[in-house]
Amino acid sequence: MLERFEAEGMRPAQQARSRALVIRLFNEGLTLLREVDFDGLSVDALCARADSTIGAFYSRFESKEAFINALQRLVVAATRRNVVAGYESQVAPDDSVAHLLGWIVSGAIVWYRRYDGLVRASLRRAHSESDAWTPIRELGELQVTYAVPRILALLPRPEDDNAEERIRFAFQMLFGTLNNIVLINPGPFTIHHPETATMLAKAMTGFIEN
Repeated sequence: MLERFEAEGMRPAQQARSRALVIRLFNEGLTLLREVDFDGLSVDALCARADSTIGAFYSRFESKEAFINALQRLVVAATRRNVVAGYESQVAPDDSVAHLLGWIVSGAIVWYRRYDGLVRASLRRAHSESDAWTPIRELGELQVTYAVPRILALLPRPEDDNAEERIRFAFQMLFGTLNNIVLINPGPFTIHHPETATMLAKAMTGFIEN
């Protein structure tokens, strides 16, 4: 993906060595963001962990902000591709609303666990940078676009005029809950609790089928 990837403030990595450096920086950036917030993310620490010089970092990225923006956009691009593939390859369950939502929520939990630091940094930056959350919000909208017609087809009363509104609100509940867990972790359920996915899927199913 790096061969075709472009982001504002990032210089394209043309050579294999440059791409390897960018990959190390991105991987270590994801790890560091699980330990510190965006403001606490040090370019010095990032470069040390990625076995890079600071000069090499700035030869690829104009700033720390540009680095995070590029990392976010690469993660979102890869995830969008996986979402589309999951639905269009008929991997998504089609026997019941409960099974389909269980599949969706489980996938969302796995994604949030993997990218919790990036999500948290994006949410906090969104308070002062209005477009910092846009790529992730659009990723959620893509999921909803694919999920809505499939869920409607599985409902016992497809003629229900309010069904689509309930589905869309259920997804707002899902993303809002996961964002809140990642941002402030209010408890009692965490992103790593074994019952979090099950509870969320049941809540969405009950609300939609009500």
